[in-house]
Amino acid sequence: MVKEKNLSTFAYPKQLWCTIVLKQMISKYFLGASLVIANLLLFSSCLNSSNNNMEYPTDPQIYAISLTSKTDTTNLLPGVVFTIDQVNGKLYNKEPLPYGFHVDSAMLKLTGSTSWAFSMIDLTLDPDSTYAWNASDSISIARLRKIKTTAPDGVTSKNYDFQLNIYQEDPYILIWGKIAGNYLGSPVENQTTIIYNNRFYTYYKSGEEMKAVSTAISETPQWGTVNLSGIPHTLRLSSLIVSGDIIYALDAATGTVYRSTNGADWSWVQTEYEVKALYGELPSSTPGNILLAVSHDEKIKFARANNHLSDMVLMNDTPANIPVTDFSSIKVESSTSYASKFIFLSGGATTLGTSNDDIWLLQEDGGVIKYIRSKRPAEGAMKGSSLFFYDDKPYLIATSAGKNLLMYSDNYGVDWITAGENQSFPADFAGRTYPSVVTDANNNIWIFGGISSSNTPLVDIWKGRLNKFALN
Repeated sequence: MVKEKNLSTFAYPKQLWCTIVLKQMISKYFLGASLVIANLLLFSSCLNSSNNNMEYPTDPQIYAISLTSKTDTTNLLPGVVFTIDQVNGKLYNKEPLPYGFHVDSAMLKLTGSTSWAFSMIDLTLDPDSTYAWNASDSISIARLRKIKTTAPDGVTSKNYDFQLNIYQEDPYILIWGKIAGNYLGSPVENQTTIIYNNRFYTYYKSGEEMKAVSTAISETPQWGTVNLSGIPHTLRLSSLIVSGDIIYALDAATGTVYRSTNGADWSWVQTEYEVKALYGELPSSTPGNILLAVSHDEKIKFARANNHLSDMVLMNDTPANIPVTDFSSIKVESSTSYASKFIFLSGGATTLGTSNDDIWLLQEDGGVIKYIRSKRPAEGAMKGSSLFFYDDKPYLIATSAGKNLLMYSDNYGVDWITAGENQSFPADFAGRTYPSVVTDANNNIWIFGGISSSNTPLVDIWKGRLNKFALN
């Protein structure tokens, strides 16, 4: 039997063993070096590929712009909203900064489509100074006229005209003018003017007869006689309200509600409850609802009625000292605050005949009319006062020492501010109570007649407008 050899002790010749080991070492280190060289070549190839094939963004457009300045002590610049007109290449603020605003320099921030939006930004300042801006230096914002942005591709660019609008005149001056003297030919005891179907209607009592004139709303009204029918001479003109395409009013003698669908022909309306007051349209999501005060079970209650008064829903009791006759009423529905929906009342008399010296804020909430009394203005009598809504805020015309005061509220009736000299009535504006005040779609304030301090009827027309609407 042949005996197997032990491989562990099998011996190569010394020279042959050294040759084998050397070949293994060369093979091992050559393979490692080859891998390193291959990786370096691959990395270099990737770098070359990145440089040659990367696509840089080609969008040079500005998508947002903001300004700040250390000298802007009122911190107005951060709130400026810029319009970016990509089609015409214009950057501007629609709402101008206040009259007199000025800063020498400002920090400008431009936002593009990516974090690295622009490879270059060129600014042009008056007078004809163009330079490459480093996006960090402050600039003379009053002199900035053009901005040129270049996309990261270094080729595509876009030019913008820049305009920082600042009022060059006081925008809050109220410019008043007398439009007409005696625009009613007959003797007048009292009158009320409303806007109905884009026309002025003035209803007035002359002796034992009720009369009316009407005109299209214009800078030069051309009045024409309205041939009335069905209207009682005892109609309480201060109760006139407009709801949709219907005019309503109360007869002072009988308490009956009358209505007209064309301003000329009137008829009485049968109602489920006796109506004590017409407060006007409720500002709500459901248009056409009218707020009333009605008599029920020897109590005076608020009621909500549809536009034809055919459906009345009783609500909560009215407060004892709320006015029901000869008050001024406006609907307040803010364009900037969804929750600010009220009916305001001023002046007038309560059910007991006592004068109302408060301003009331009424609001529907969950089928209930909630009410508060506004903080009473420091000056001015509420008797014969007139409310109107203008420039997204409530205004009030009150009287003091035979003259009229104009007041407004910046917080929807919580506080009242007496307007400054820039909004005061002109010297030849006769002090009055019970004027009719309406506003039109062109931001004009119209004041019709009233009762003078000597208790005589006035039959003039005045028009006012904030300067900012003329500047726009």
